[in-house]
Amino acid sequence: MLLSVSGQEDRRSMAHDETSHAFSAGFLLHPRGLGVSFKVAQRQTEKRWGVLETDVLTMRHPKEFRIRSSAFSTPGSYAFGKLNHTYFWRAGLGIKRELAFKAYKNTISADWNITAGPSLALLKPVYLDIFYSSPDNQTGYLQSERYDPDVHRNQNRIFGYSAFSKGLDEMKAQGGLYVKTSMQFDWGDYAELVQSLELGACVDLFPKNVPIMALAPNRKVFTSLYICLNIGNRW
Repeated sequence: MLLSVSGQEDRRSMAHDETSHAFSAGFLLHPRGLGVSFKVAQRQTEKRWGVLETDVLTMRHPKEFRIRSSAFSTPGSYAFGKLNHTYFWRAGLGIKRELAFKAYKNTISADWNITAGPSLALLKPVYLDIFYSSPDNQTGYLQSERYDPDVHRNQNRIFGYSAFSKGLDEMKAQGGLYVKTSMQFDWGDYAELVQSLELGACVDLFPKNVPIMALAPNRKVFTSLYICLNIGNRW
């Protein structure tokens, strides 16, 4: 009898979802990088929510491959020909529409999302640790230098990337727009809990090419599929 009552309460707690606000944070993975995603949502109608979101993620070039120099015993890795470490910061508005409501525990809800807004490409210049021999050619030292494709051609002298802090004060931004659509599947046990997997596609468009590589063509349109694991709360 107690089990029956408990089951009925679980069904009621999911079926009578009176939540009107939601917040979630997610870990985002796409073919050329990773990042984090944050969403705030407010119910507009029974099956539609307004969404405010922001994403911060890394973006690699399709021709970008990490290598290690064979001239050193313990070299760092780097991508030869890379001009800028690139990060995308998106901020947008959109809607979420409930397609399949989770009526009780151990079921899954399905939502469709679409968002759009400004996208900012943050460009941090690449700095490399370059090896220089001492005058007697018996020892040497490493010197951090901003990558210049006309100067740093000898890969045997490149030890690897410099410290992450190098180039932060020279970071530049390039503005654009993005649009993103996805399906979101939530398996949280209670209406107040967000536990969801998001599968989607995104397009970032910039007015001019984003300079990621020096030795490969750059682009101004970035298309990608992505997966995002979200956790959060509704109230």
